[in-house]
Amino acid sequence: MKFGKHLDQALHEPWRQYYVDYKHLKELLKELFPSDQKDEEKGTVYGTYGSAENKGIEFNRQQFINELIKEVEKVNAHYKKQEEKLHQEYKTVSSQALAVTVDRESQNQGLMRSINISFVDMYRNLNMLNNFVYLNKIAFDKIAKKFDKASHGKYRKVFEKKINQTYFATSTKIADLLRDTAAFYANLFENGDVTKAKVRLLAKMAQGSYGKNDMLWLGFKIGIVLMLVFWNLFNLVVSPNLHIKEGMEVFIPLYRAVGLIVSLIWMWGFNIYIWTKYRVNHVFIFEISPRHKVSHLEIWDEAASMSIVVLSNSLLFLHHQQYRLRTQLSEVFYPITLIAFIVLKVFQLLYPRERTHGSVPKDVLRSIGNIAIAPFGRARFRDCYLADYFCSMQKIFSDLQYSICLYAIGFSEFSPLGTKESSAYCTNLGPILVPFVHAIPYWWRFHQCLHRYIETHERFPNWANAFKYMLCQVSVIIGSLHPFFSEYQAPWSPYRLFWLSLIVLTTLYTYIWDLVMDWGLFEFAKDSAHPWLRKKRLYPKVVFYYWAIFSNLFLRFFWVVTLIPFPFQSVLSSSVEYQHILLPVLTFAELFRRSQWGILRVEYEHLSTSQGFRKYKHLPLYFDRGVKPDDTDKPRSMWINIEVIFLASLLIFFSIVVWVLK
Repeated sequence: MKFGKHLDQALHEPWRQYYVDYKHLKELLKELFPSDQKDEEKGTVYGTYGSAENKGIEFNRQQFINELIKEVEKVNAHYKKQEEKLHQEYKTVSSQALAVTVDRESQNQGLMRSINISFVDMYRNLNMLNNFVYLNKIAFDKIAKKFDKASHGKYRKVFEKKINQTYFATSTKIADLLRDTAAFYANLFENGDVTKAKVRLLAKMAQGSYGKNDMLWLGFKIGIVLMLVFWNLFNLVVSPNLHIKEGMEVFIPLYRAVGLIVSLIWMWGFNIYIWTKYRVNHVFIFEISPRHKVSHLEIWDEAASMSIVVLSNSLLFLHHQQYRLRTQLSEVFYPITLIAFIVLKVFQLLYPRERTHGSVPKDVLRSIGNIAIAPFGRARFRDCYLADYFCSMQKIFSDLQYSICLYAIGFSEFSPLGTKESSAYCTNLGPILVPFVHAIPYWWRFHQCLHRYIETHERFPNWANAFKYMLCQVSVIIGSLHPFFSEYQAPWSPYRLFWLSLIVLTTLYTYIWDLVMDWGLFEFAKDSAHPWLRKKRLYPKVVFYYWAIFSNLFLRFFWVVTLIPFPFQSVLSSSVEYQHILLPVLTFAELFRRSQWGILRVEYEHLSTSQGFRKYKHLPLYFDRGVKPDDTDKPRSMWINIEVIFLASLLIFFSIVVWVLK
């Protein structure tokens, strides 16, 4: 989406006429510097929009600069007016609140509620004015960049300096009022806790068109889902009649994969709920159009519908196996209908009837495309974030790979569907496909780090991050490729000891990276009251941060169990059914850890641009990133390319070595 559309959707509607007229300035540029005109004498084109005749170029430049100055004066005047208005409002509300606190007898519930609402409204208006400043600053920066391209000049830096000297760009009164308002409110309503005060002061985001009837229907669906979950668990764990027909266990990976994907959708809805409640601007961070954003209730509604279909299908499949239902239908019918349902849902996402959220699936598909062609695709925050999720979905991908192979073979002339030959053939492909499926997410993230290095020219954190994914990929390939790891050996060989040490080192490395780089924790000197935590936090419960610190370590090592190719029948139990329950539990735990990681990762990205994904630190409400880092002055581009090629070659070399030594 173009910046002009983002500006149009993010601005405060009552102030629309006071924002920079970005559309008008763009049209003026095209009018003054049309793209189809060339300098006939020199045979050159002036920038993107070309040039007028040399004798008129300066006149056109001056005309555009005068128009820019008018826009700056308009923005400046409105800011001064609103700043004075909010300053007077703060004096009035704070004096009224102070009078109430002094006169204890007049403190009644209705009066305190009125003061509370006044503070909330004022705090919101202060934030809106703050966003007004940043939106206009970015707009001026963007239009100045276009002006340079159009007029073949170098005015951007000069104009940026002038903007930074204007009153609306230099004034700190709004920042002071935001701080004072939060502190006053904290002392009045939150026992001095400023973090809680900021959460209370920011009004909740609107829930869109999701009404009471929709809430009732969602609750009804959730009740059905819970009933089906307990019914399926009873059949799998408690029921004495559980006996899966020989050859039908090959369909369990399909149900396992689909069930875990649906559970991930539930978790994603919970993430949206947390970000919405505590005002973490995920809409901006993920570059989603504000008009196409999806609420957590809508996600849960879709997840509930999918859960009902999947759980009902699995229940019928199990009952067919247990009680030999008197029907002409084969057991294969149920997995086929499940696949048909998945195909239908994908089609609905790609071609929705209602265009309300039509851009969101397309944005996801674009990100998947960028991930698949890494390092040549874009490496925005949402692309890297989605690729990190893929690193936690390896078992899901393995199950899908096995199911696709099974159905591809079954519908061919090679063998009938569901027979031992089909299953054996797909199982034999495991040593080839499983290492690839497990390693490819790390390969993508590794190359995204290299892409980020090319863009930012910063070895840290990009090199360190790339090294992390290199370790992960090598560890996974070693564990997946070597068949002699699949049985117990006493004493352990040196190679196995090396691999186990590598697993532990990689897990600790990734764990420390999560805490320090992705979450910004372990800032010992920042908050003496809460050791290991950063001072700026959006979530009021400190215990959540400490829970995340310790549970992340435990769950990371918990996930390692799924990557160790020891057969569970020799380590844990000889029951095949028990294995089919344990593996989903382990994968679900990893998805839970990744969702928890995502909650803190997006919060930290909201508070800072720690890894250079955006130019401006401030996040306007419902506003997408419109400015890329300046791509000028890159004298080290050749050496950067050499370093990138070296790192990629190093990863390929290690991967080949562990393959040859299998």
